[in-house]
Amino acid sequence: MTGTGEKDQNPWLYGQDAPPARDPLSPPRTTGPWTGAASPSVLVQPAVLQQGAGESRRLRGELQFSVSRVEPDTAAAVQALSGGWAGGPALSQALTWWKARWTSLDNRLGLTADRLDATARSYLAADDSAAADFKGP
Repeated sequence: MTGTGEKDQNPWLYGQDAPPARDPLSPPRTTGPWTGAASPSVLVQPAVLQQGAGESRRLRGELQFSVSRVEPDTAAAVQALSGGWAGGPALSQALTWWKARWTSLDNRLGLTADRLDATARSYLAADDSAAADFKGP
């Protein structure tokens, strides 16, 4: 039985530059880079990457809108409860915790959108360059 672990799939990560030694009685390998089978092709559609970037920006906008509505109300509740109520500090702590997560998610959504756009532009540029190279002088 052939292995499908990380070491079998990516032997170069473990310093192995040649096909692994095989026991003569074991069946032929069906996984890994030395099977002789054709690799599946990769199809990249820049328009889909750009659509993903747009969705990421849309989600970011929705998050910012929702947070802008919730945060002032929560801050006001913290202020009102801070005068002797035990819930005030706990609510303040929860607000601080959530603000850190909102900010992190906001940053991640923005970064994801930027990276998807950059990847789409890179693929388009590579396609244009390859097409120009095949046209010749």
